[in-house]
Amino acid sequence: MNDRGYDYLDIYTTGYVKAKGLLLENKLYIDLPGTRLGQKIAVPRKRSKRIAGVTVGQKDAQTARLTITLKRTIDYDIVNVFGRDKSVIEIGDRLDNIFERQVAAEKVYFRQKARALKPVELAPTAARPAAKLRGRTIVLDPGHGGDDPGAQCGGGWPEKELTLDTARRAADLLRAAGARVLLTRNEDRRSNLYDVVDFANRSGADIFVSIHYNATYSGGIAGSESYYYNPASRRFAAVLHEAIVRGLDRRDRGLHRVGFYTVRNVRMPSVLLEPAYLSNRDEHALINSAAFREKVAAAIAQGVSNYF
Repeated sequence: MNDRGYDYLDIYTTGYVKAKGLLLENKLYIDLPGTRLGQKIAVPRKRSKRIAGVTVGQKDAQTARLTITLKRTIDYDIVNVFGRDKSVIEIGDRLDNIFERQVAAEKVYFRQKARALKPVELAPTAARPAAKLRGRTIVLDPGHGGDDPGAQCGGGWPEKELTLDTARRAADLLRAAGARVLLTRNEDRRSNLYDVVDFANRSGADIFVSIHYNATYSGGIAGSESYYYNPASRRFAAVLHEAIVRGLDRRDRGLHRVGFYTVRNVRMPSVLLEPAYLSNRDEHALINSAAFREKVAAAIAQGVSNYF
């Protein structure tokens, strides 16, 4: 159904189901936990500016899945209607397309001189053979730093301090799972992105994660986004994005392929995370709470564990 500038998909089940979405580039996956497909499934075919097609299938024995192929970048919502055994998927045009502006802003600091890179190596705190990440090396890159504060919206910490705190928390959890962690910075300093990439590529690490917090012109936009660039990073990025979306339970704004310098030039599987928006009042308050940043760190650690 198309109405008021949106596409709506109504999904009917024989009992209450809390549908879950996952937006990975041009595919929107709607999972229905605890369900199996019925004998007669009707998928209406209607013209849409946003939807190229819809298919249904069984993701696993306990989860039915709708796969929605998209024609353009979108935002979506899910409303699970209790008592009516129905889930409504609302699909609209993406509210902001800021990718080019973000890449352009990154280039400003890339051209400026920066202090020499001062990475820190953190050894595993769990050495037992059964440790999930034993033998793995992970680079964590806290975004911004020094004279590059990142996003500054209202009161509270600037992005550069929030990313560093989140990276430290994630490092603790990853080390407890047996991983060796390399922080590209462990203090308030800005390093040239060229040096960050060069260090990561020489480190022998298995994966690279750059941690940021988002901001845009509209205070009404919120949610979690993730970015990758190289095809070899696609699976890692998808797994980590799903862990962020499930772990934080914020709006899913999707996984996107964008040529940020680090994820474009690092030679290992890499992803740049934007778990929430500092420019949104509610998420700004969340990000400035230690409890939320611990949730972000836990989601990163879970995603890394899921990937390996």
